[in-house]
Amino acid sequence: MLGFFNKSTTAATGPNFAGQWFATYGPMHLEQASDRVQGRYGRDLENTIEGRVADGRLNFTFQEPDASGTGWFALVKSGRFEGQWRQDGQERWLSWSGERGFEGIWTSTFGLMRLMQEGERVVGFYDGLGDSSIEGQLQDGELVFRYQEPKAGGEGRFTLARDGGSFAGQWRQDGAASWQPWVGDRLAPTGKTCLVVIEAHWQRHLMDTEYSFGGMLKEFFARIPGVQFCHRFFSNEAGLRQWCRDLMFLPDPTVVVLASHGTAEGLGVQGQTVKPQAISESLQYASNVKLLHFSACLTMQDGPLRRELAKSLRFPISGYTTSVDWAASAIAEFTFLDMVLARGLSPADAAAQLPRLLSFAGDQGFEGSAYPSAGFRILLP
Repeated sequence: MLGFFNKSTTAATGPNFAGQWFATYGPMHLEQASDRVQGRYGRDLENTIEGRVADGRLNFTFQEPDASGTGWFALVKSGRFEGQWRQDGQERWLSWSGERGFEGIWTSTFGLMRLMQEGERVVGFYDGLGDSSIEGQLQDGELVFRYQEPKAGGEGRFTLARDGGSFAGQWRQDGAASWQPWVGDRLAPTGKTCLVVIEAHWQRHLMDTEYSFGGMLKEFFARIPGVQFCHRFFSNEAGLRQWCRDLMFLPDPTVVVLASHGTAEGLGVQGQTVKPQAISESLQYASNVKLLHFSACLTMQDGPLRRELAKSLRFPISGYTTSVDWAASAIAEFTFLDMVLARGLSPADAAAQLPRLLSFAGDQGFEGSAYPSAGFRILLP
């Protein structure tokens, strides 16, 4: 099922933004003629948007009853756009994304479901009775599919509602005669950015002092109303895979922090090493991830972990080339993540500023520094 989900889809003359979208700020209907785009958005389509497509992006202005501003959208695939907007008179840019067709995250009869559409083909994953998958084709506007669960498989069909906000359908297990209902509602973005910390259990004995880096990040970013925080722990490879896989069911842009012991070979937890393939495989469909940061030593050294992630993943990845000092990494990460989550900088721009603000974060410290050089690095897709 790999292959076409990392390509940006455009029409022969450029990106086609026309259609019914479900977006961060409500339903949106866009019409496009050549490079001109105009439309309406909001709960009752009460707001207007218009602009032109240039260099693969739609650059637009928007008008609401009490606000106006500018922004841009870019198609990351035929069924999804990502972009940013800024109100007139403000400096901070905020995210704005949208989906159309079957593309998106759904709450369904069998739990959360992530569907990915490219042309007539749709594949996806859902909770089911364990990790389950779905794959099918559009036929006369209806999605006809096969599903596979750990202990059963079968067939089904979904029909999308006219407004794109829900689907109705049926399924039947192989060998069964009767059909059963399967319905779903689109899970819309909340307009916030998720900060997800997936942290190893540092303590190995009852006498060990209890602490958590994620707990500190939670308190620090509680002051930012546009940030939604989530914290989970793992103690082995299966636990890390579970939480990384679950990222694809989040509808909002997400910054992920993996906090653990690390080497150039992988992540360490409870005396075991989580191999690079386990991380890349569990994150390959998390297209909502905007940054993956390793709060761990040596992860950006040239080695199996760095090479695997650079080859397999399509979002910025940051970490350290050194056995970084714990306090130095904490100071650097609070600063780096604050620039991304509170100041609106892209991961690339924040990474460029970090060693200028904190010289020890990069490779050039100074004689007598209380903190050794951390060797912070970022890999850009």
